[in-house]
Amino acid sequence: MPAAVLLPMLIFVGVIKLTLAAAGRNKRYPFDVSISHRVAGQSVLSEFNDKSADLFGHLIMLTFLFNLPFIYIGAYKLLGIEKVMPWLLVPFYAAGIIYILVKTIRTTKSRNNLRLGLEAEWFVSSELHGIETTGYKVFHDIQCDKFNIDHLVVGPNGVFAIETKGRRKPNNSKTAEEKSQEHVVNVKGKILEFPNFTDTSIIEQATRQAKWAGTWLSEATGEQIVVSPVVTIPGWFVKIISKPIVPVIATKILRKQIPKLQGQQLSFEQIKRITHQVKQKTLRVDDVI
Repeated sequence: MPAAVLLPMLIFVGVIKLTLAAAGRNKRYPFDVSISHRVAGQSVLSEFNDKSADLFGHLIMLTFLFNLPFIYIGAYKLLGIEKVMPWLLVPFYAAGIIYILVKTIRTTKSRNNLRLGLEAEWFVSSELHGIETTGYKVFHDIQCDKFNIDHLVVGPNGVFAIETKGRRKPNNSKTAEEKSQEHVVNVKGKILEFPNFTDTSIIEQATRQAKWAGTWLSEATGEQIVVSPVVTIPGWFVKIISKPIVPVIATKILRKQIPKLQGQQLSFEQIKRITHQVKQKTLRVDDVI
């Protein structure tokens, strides 16, 4: 393949890199990002941005691959040479397109799921807004060992780790009865029954993460701290069929229900010590969006 085919691409990549470098040169934030606190869904937002960049790269590669035969033949014509694409290259060419197409589809699905999760965390964050006026402290995106806790609420009646799950609603309901049930999640112990599937992992994850947070806070404060798990699924009505092992609360009533939960009774000094430790886990450090 002549260098005339690759040279324009190399020039294009070089120009883009120089442009981006020039745009960011001699510019910095007028404040210290590292001492600010993480916002709701920040970990998901970082993943979403990464997937968006990957998707952009896949689309660029697809554009190049689909135009490759024309570039190949055109480059030779510029040199005054009549040339057709060798048949031996066709299988490799087709395999390359299929490979990138599959990656594009997978990346798009993953990106859409991340967007749903991000919107869900933002929705819960907005519903929790204002609870601090009643004596509660709210933290988002707490960084733990290889995972994060979506929201942590600290108040007189305990510490609550809120696990947020974004789940899509079915759009294939036909009868009036199906339509009336399509927005309802039935709770049976540790089982969550959605219209199209059943899930047990959400309760297990919330319990596991709350236990980790309790162990960490107990070690950090020097006293026994119990963290209670809570699950919320934005946009869904919650119907309790049998008593859940973890409270599953409709997002719209989170702010009203949290003060009613029976957790560990905490004094003002305990709340102060706990919030100090949690704040260290929510610092941005060098995580710039």
